[in-house]
Amino acid sequence: MSWITTLYATMAALSATLGGVYLAAWLMQREDGSYLLFVALAASVIGVAGIELWMLRAPTPEVYGLALRWLHVPIWSGISVFVILAYLRLRPRFPLIGWLALGLRTAALVPNFVSGANLNYLALTDLDQITLLGEPVVVVTGVPNPWMLMGQASNALLFLFILDGSISVWRRGEGARAIALALGLLASVTLSATHAVLTFWGFTQVPVMFTPLLLFVAAAMGFELSFGLLRAARAERDVEVKEAALSLSEQRLSLAAEAADAGFWSLDGQSGAVWATAKTRELFGLPAAGDLRLGAFLDRVHGEDRTRLEQLIATTLRPNERYRAEFRVADPDGRVRWLAGLGRGVGEPEGPKTLMGVCVDITERRAMLDKIHRQRARLEQVSKLETLAELSASLAHELNQPLAMILTNAEAAQALLAQERPDLTEVREILADIVSADRRAADVIQHLRALVHRGVPQRETLLLEDAIHRVLGLLANEIDDRGVSLALRLASDLPSVQADRILIEQVLLNLLDNACDAVADNPTGERRVSIVTRRQADRVLLEVTDNGGGLSDPQRVFDPFYSTKPGGLGMGMAIVRSIVSSHRGQVSLESATGQGTSVQVSLPRDGGTS
Repeated sequence: MSWITTLYATMAALSATLGGVYLAAWLMQREDGSYLLFVALAASVIGVAGIELWMLRAPTPEVYGLALRWLHVPIWSGISVFVILAYLRLRPRFPLIGWLALGLRTAALVPNFVSGANLNYLALTDLDQITLLGEPVVVVTGVPNPWMLMGQASNALLFLFILDGSISVWRRGEGARAIALALGLLASVTLSATHAVLTFWGFTQVPVMFTPLLLFVAAAMGFELSFGLLRAARAERDVEVKEAALSLSEQRLSLAAEAADAGFWSLDGQSGAVWATAKTRELFGLPAAGDLRLGAFLDRVHGEDRTRLEQLIATTLRPNERYRAEFRVADPDGRVRWLAGLGRGVGEPEGPKTLMGVCVDITERRAMLDKIHRQRARLEQVSKLETLAELSASLAHELNQPLAMILTNAEAAQALLAQERPDLTEVREILADIVSADRRAADVIQHLRALVHRGVPQRETLLLEDAIHRVLGLLANEIDDRGVSLALRLASDLPSVQADRILIEQVLLNLLDNACDAVADNPTGERRVSIVTRRQADRVLLEVTDNGGGLSDPQRVFDPFYSTKPGGLGMGMAIVRSIVSSHRGQVSLESATGQGTSVQVSLPRDGGTS
């Protein structure tokens, strides 16, 4: 099939499809006759397309003339639909112009069938071919028929009629759809009339092709007429889909709530009214029915947790803000239970705010965690005692011999020096033995120090962000229990490091534990700790900062056995510096009394220099 045939077949098929759609629409809404008019317009376009294709393939001038004669029939029906639709939709001020245009076009059918070859030519004198879309199509020359002026006068009147309707639409301030329809009709009539004059009066030699212009108008009218129908159908379909999705979502939510034994609630930030499910009321020990306010819920919250929860709610009453908290509630009978709450602010940025959330009873989980923490504390204490016992035994065993030698030799030297004439040569030998024993003791201590330092770290490729999140996963509950607000500012482009994961996580544990201890004396809501990472040249920097009371002598914290905490061993920061140094890193500390503390750890990036 050629390109020309494919093009015209496509336009005819598109018109037939649109006609079928609006025939179905008219059958459903027969009170709206404009749908049936559009079906007639689609049929006219199909007729014009078929006859134009016949003309483009005409073998002789006689066949071309016969085809052109019959072309005026679908053109007449199309113009009739134009006039009626423009009258109904554009409501021109001078409708007589449109009816006159239609009357002239109807009258022109008489000379079309009785005068000459057709309305446009008295006689066709020559038939030629030109190339269009890579294939030959027919063009003709002939003697123009004076009766053709009737059709062109009809076109001029139709132009004026639609122009009058366009101006009326613009003055009435109607919507963009009506204006688009008016402009589409006006452009189509103008181009069609111009094409007819240039072609049939012999100014240009081009094939007759009205179909694309008529199809454009048909599409524009179809859009204008069907917009409401399509919008209604789409709205109805959307409602059905949303209702089905809402029903399914409600079923899933109900099932999830039952499975998790969770309660749902929402807070109107403007009025303070609270909607809550039966499970939520049960968790807070509130009546099963009746209106609820935020104060009724806060009254049930344990006094030590109430202020923190109020601050979280006030902060979260902004769109897209979230909160997660664990807090205690007191039942009327005095029993204390733990709840976990998760909520999110919803609503427009400038409109009313709503906080929606869910809460779950975690009393048993908290009891289990407390038990685990107590067991861990006992194990750590036992482990420390065992380590100290082993270290003491090792020191006693390893240092016993050199110390005994030093003591024996010293006593012998004292005895020799007590003589009237001491043997100095023998005294020198004794002193040399004492020096040797002392060096042996130093070697023992150096060996034990190497054991404490855990030898050479087992290095691997490590992302500092992953290590931070693992440590936070271990300390999340403890940080929350202490009422500490933790801020993370982790660089997104941070390179990896070569490090022993266990040792680096131990450094993070020590630093976070120290920071949480430092802010413990701050009022609730003022306990802040931050973790910041950034890249600096060929190194990766980690900074842990708190707003605690600060240190009077910051540099002493790295000394072994120096501690600012009651009962502390004073080894934490010494271990931190030892681990960091073993990774070719550096650790520094800045602090002042009443101004908080900041610890900076610097490690060489993977592939960087030390």
